[in-house]
Amino acid sequence: MKSTYKIYLLIFTAFISFGCENLVDDLNENPNQLTLDDIDAGLFLNGAELSNIAIQLGSYSRMSAYWSGQLVGYEQTELERYQYNVTSSTFDWDGYQSVLTPLREIQDRTTENTLLLGISQVVEAHLVGTYASLFGDIPYSEALTDIENPAFDDQAVVFEQLQLLLDEAIVNLENAGDYGVLEDYIFDGDSEKWLESAWTLKARYYTHTKAYSLAYSAAINGISSSENNMMFNPLDITGENSTKNKLYVLLEAGPYMGTTGSYLETLLDASNSASRNNAKTDETARSQYYFIDQTSGDSNLGIAQELESQPMITYQENLLILAESGLRSSGFSTGLEHLNTLRAYLSTGNFLNDNFASEPYTYEAYTTDDFAAGGIENTDSIDTDRALLREIIEERYVSGFTTFMAFDDTRRLQKSDSDIAVPFPLNVATSTENVERMLYPEDEMLSNTNAPSEPGLYEATAVNQ
Repeated sequence: MKSTYKIYLLIFTAFISFGCENLVDDLNENPNQLTLDDIDAGLFLNGAELSNIAIQLGSYSRMSAYWSGQLVGYEQTELERYQYNVTSSTFDWDGYQSVLTPLREIQDRTTENTLLLGISQVVEAHLVGTYASLFGDIPYSEALTDIENPAFDDQAVVFEQLQLLLDEAIVNLENAGDYGVLEDYIFDGDSEKWLESAWTLKARYYTHTKAYSLAYSAAINGISSSENNMMFNPLDITGENSTKNKLYVLLEAGPYMGTTGSYLETLLDASNSASRNNAKTDETARSQYYFIDQTSGDSNLGIAQELESQPMITYQENLLILAESGLRSSGFSTGLEHLNTLRAYLSTGNFLNDNFASEPYTYEAYTTDDFAAGGIENTDSIDTDRALLREIIEERYVSGFTTFMAFDDTRRLQKSDSDIAVPFPLNVATSTENVERMLYPEDEMLSNTNAPSEPGLYEATAVNQ
């Protein structure tokens, strides 16, 4: 991994985004004298945010959905990925340059603006945590330094480092005061929304490492309403497709993927024997909203609609962390309380867009009896706590659609909690086990002499052993 920074690319991006005149005010008229130091550090934030969005909602997100039964790949590259036919050349770590490098530029030159500094730290933790979760051991402590061949840090150590980084971000955001930022595509400089996202990220990473009591404590401070969700909000710019919903963009290119034949479809289909619908739950509206028609991008009116917002860190995730970690660390009543808070939110229909808000949906509050032996959520008479935990994990599987939640849970639970893990089928008959990780990028393996041997798709990462 090379630490060389592509200065001219960033300067060009800054010029395009913010105009040449503002950038060269009070500078010598000779353009050859323009340096990084002449550009306000805050101008690097938007590019880092947009690059992170592309990574969080791009091909890695789709592959995680293929490998956890939520999406089906039908043609060409997407079919190959669906069938686990990937190589190291399938993957890249472009985020080190396109996200982390500009963020480090901000951090190196931001001494007073704690809002800008805190935001940059949350975005860094978001990207690096995603990479660590998907790949396992990764370069971090020595990445983007003068070290030519950075060491791969242990996955668990990376998560520990990210917890410390998020602690710093939280302090900075709590002390943001009247500071502002030049550009913030995600939250427009709202320190409270960034603060809540930082806490939910902490809770997510504690969940990854099975530190459930710490996850619960963090999530208490996490995203407090759907209005504070971290979303990608597409823009309708004439002639510019890249600003639109990432699923829509792919489907405009061809019938590459969809939900028909997925296990997610099975769970939401009331006519299927494996359906999660019951006397207190009607998933009709969510099933229709989640449906992705592979035949055309324009035929999709729900989650893959042209301008439909896409989730990255959400109120629903935070509530489900509270439900799972609360049950594990405090007991049944705590878990049930938070699950019912989520169901109350679902009952508002606010998670749907206008195309499906009038379709039927029901999410009545569950009671203890529903999870007792023979109850509507425990027809096989397992332990009451396990029955509730199974429902929480299933809800995470459904609510986390288009995020990494289902893929993360599959790997986290299939050994320690196989009795309550969502039992989706494998994608090809020749497979005997679930994918555990993504492959190290070929570029890194060829250029970094400290890169380890490739463990393969089916080798569990350290936190999922």
